[in-house]
Amino acid sequence: MSHAWAQAFALVFDPYNIVVMLAASLFGLFVGAVPGLTATMATALLVPVTFFMAPIPAIAA
Repeated sequence: MSHAWAQAFALVFDPYNIVVMLAASLFGLFVGAVPGLTATMATALLVPVTFFMAPIPAIAA
């Protein structure tokens, strides 16, 4: 059981995943600050970017 937790933490705290989460958070802040852009539009803009990513970073975004 502890091996599964260790593997999960290793995947979550991978530097690439941290950068992807930071970039997605900044994108969310930008979309939230711009008048007229909605959460639906942000999702529509982010889907093409995440389509070609590996599964874990795409889910993190």
